[in-house]
Amino acid sequence: MIGNETQRPIIESHWRRNADGAYASARALDTTYDVVAPENTAFSYRVAGPFLRALAFMIDLIAMFFYFLGTTLGGAYLMVKLDLDSDFAENVAFALILFNVLFVFWFWNAIWEACWSGRTLGKACCGLRVLSTSGRAISGQQAIIRNILRTVDLFLGPFDVLIMSANDRMARLGDLATGTVVVNERSQKRGVMKATFNENLVATIASNIPEDFSVSESTFQALSLYVSRRLEISPSRRYEIASGFASALARKCHFPYRVDPDAFLCAVYTRALKDLASV
Repeated sequence: MIGNETQRPIIESHWRRNADGAYASARALDTTYDVVAPENTAFSYRVAGPFLRALAFMIDLIAMFFYFLGTTLGGAYLMVKLDLDSDFAENVAFALILFNVLFVFWFWNAIWEACWSGRTLGKACCGLRVLSTSGRAISGQQAIIRNILRTVDLFLGPFDVLIMSANDRMARLGDLATGTVVVNERSQKRGVMKATFNENLVATIASNIPEDFSVSESTFQALSLYVSRRLEISPSRRYEIASGFASALARKCHFPYRVDPDAFLCAVYTRALKDLASV
C-alpha cells in the first residue's frame, strides 16, 4: 500500500536523493532549466540558446516587415481615396508611420506572446516558447515589458550575448526584468499519451481512485505538463519525477495500492479529464 508508513519513505527518499544530483548534472550537460511545479515536482526544460532565438527573431522581423509594408501602403491608398489636403495628409501619414514603428517594435511580438501562450510566429517555427520562471504561461504585462526592453538589448549588441551566458536560463535583460525564460519545446512528441501507456492498467487504477477525489487547477496543469513531456524523459528520470508526485497524490486520495507511479499519474490525469468533460 502506498499509504503504508514503512513503504512511503522508500519512494520519497529515492526522489530527494536522486533529484538533487540529477538536476546538477542535467544543468551542466544539457543547458536545462528546472521548474518546480505544484506538489513539489520538478520539470526540466531545455533552454533556447542565442542563435536559435536569433533565427526566430529574424522570422519575426520578416513578418513585421510585411505587416508594416501592408499597413503603410493601405494607409497611403486610403488617404489618396479620401483626397485629403496635402499638409493634413502629410501629418497624418507621419503620425501613422510613427505609430506603426512603435507598434511593430514594442507590441507586435508582445501581443503574439500574450495571446499564443508565449509564442510568436518565429518562435513557433523554431519550436520555442516563453514561460514564466514558475513554469506558467507569461502574462500580458510580462510580454509587453520584455519586448519593450528588447530595444535596449539591440543597442547592447554582442554584450547581450555575454549577459545571456552569465545566467543559468540564458536570459537577456527583458527576461531578467520580467522573470521569464525561453525554452525549446520538442512539440513533435506531444499528444502521444494514449498510444504509449498501458491503457488497461491505467483504467484499472483510475477505477480505484475514490469518486470524491478531485485535483486543483494547478495540480491539473502539473499533471498535463508531466503527461505531455513524459516520453522526452529517460525511464529512470521519469521514475524519479513520478514517484514523488504520485506519492503526494496517493496520500491525498487515500489510494489503497502501491502501483507504478507513472501509470498512477496517467490514471489521475485521465480521471481529471473525465471530470472536466462531465462538468
